[in-house]
Amino acid sequence: MPSCCSGVGITIVADTNTNAVPDLLKTCPVSGDKLGEMGEPYVFAYQGQEVKLCCKSCKPDFDQNPDKYIKLIRAADKKSAKKN
Repeated sequence: MPSCCSGVGITIVADTNTNAVPDLLKTCPVSGDKLGEMGEPYVFAYQGQEVKLCCKSCKPDFDQNPDKYIKLIRAADKKSAKKN
């Protein structure tokens, strides 16, 4: 399956200086791609939660159903908390 960012030659990085709850996922919640494989992740805050996407091209999909993706991010946070 081709990546959501296939053929994208530009790396765009949003504001990474957020005061939001950290996003602990190692993959893009939208595409499932490993973060960092296509350059720096696209990072932004959504309702106090930091969100890391593999690229800006995933942002419109995130915006269509943010609650779905926030649940994935927060599930990763809970798994990390259980390990500590």
